[in-house]
Amino acid sequence: MIARPAAAPGAAPSPPARERFAAIDVGSNSVRLLVAEYDSASGLNVIDELKDQPRLAAGLARTGCLDEAAIERALQTLARMREVCQRRGVKRIAAVATAAVREAENGPWFVRRVRQELDIPLRIIDAETEAALSYRSVAHHFRLAGERTLVADIGGGSLELIGAVDGLVELTVSLPLGAVRLTELHLPDDRAAHKEIQRLRAYVKKRLKRGISGRAWAAATVIGSGGTFTSLGRMVQARRGLPAGDTVHGVSVTAAEVEQLIDWLASRTPEQRRQVPGLNPERADIILAGLAVTAELLDWVRTRTLTVSAFGLREGLLLEMAGAKEISTPDPLRLFREFAERCQSDRR
Repeated sequence: MIARPAAAPGAAPSPPARERFAAIDVGSNSVRLLVAEYDSASGLNVIDELKDQPRLAAGLARTGCLDEAAIERALQTLARMREVCQRRGVKRIAAVATAAVREAENGPWFVRRVRQELDIPLRIIDAETEAALSYRSVAHHFRLAGERTLVADIGGGSLELIGAVDGLVELTVSLPLGAVRLTELHLPDDRAAHKEIQRLRAYVKKRLKRGISGRAWAAATVIGSGGTFTSLGRMVQARRGLPAGDTVHGVSVTAAEVEQLIDWLASRTPEQRRQVPGLNPERADIILAGLAVTAELLDWVRTRTLTVSAFGLREGLLLEMAGAKEISTPDPLRLFREFAERCQSDRR
């Protein structure tokens, strides 16, 4: 269980009663900080958190490099996060960079700047580690025993998928289907006409077919982690006429609701999308791409609903630092079976 703080982020700290950890996720769209304490009885107790959207993936698909302005925004955000860690008495920090930094030609240079200028131990993680950390967090908060589960995390640069059967990980896949990347390539200049969205969805479907067997994961329980899914959950709650709660964790969303949102948002102007209840205005320009990936994933694995997880990679990092129970490792025979089934699916 993860308990959230009652105080506002940045509030004056109380003296640490236990060792405090901090996790920083340098993503393609957002940079997020989580400060917490951990014990085996109560789990993670969140002390503080901070989020900003420097959008490191901006222009990456076109240039192959991190944009200088985005780098400066990210450095400013990380400097504020370092100050929060110092104020909160953090003893250990784990900081990871994902798809944008991983793929960028100047990604290693950016990491060196963070280490040298801010003394934050940032490291680039591969796609498999990224997916595993997200899954660790989901497995900590959902009962997965006896379930066929597909965890999806749509970032700014990539889609991470991890599949498990009865808690045993069998599949990890990373696809270049991030919301920022797809928006820049397929929905430029805030255009969201029907033909552009259909073209985008056709591209997403093609990449999904190459990456995951629809047959092997048909009717799996889909759990969505990350900003696209939490935004989806909040928008759906608003459209259902429900009051905005403290969290969208555990909210169930139907495939039909995703389709309705895509059609409705596509009919709005960019300014109208920024006013949508439940949607962060800073995510308004990339939400359609994220929802297109969501809709095509549900269609490909023939699943009618998904469940939103409010917890993701940062929580997985904290659990790893705290020495929480490891997730199950893949069985080679099951991985071989999945590969064979995927090959059969690709021939359909």
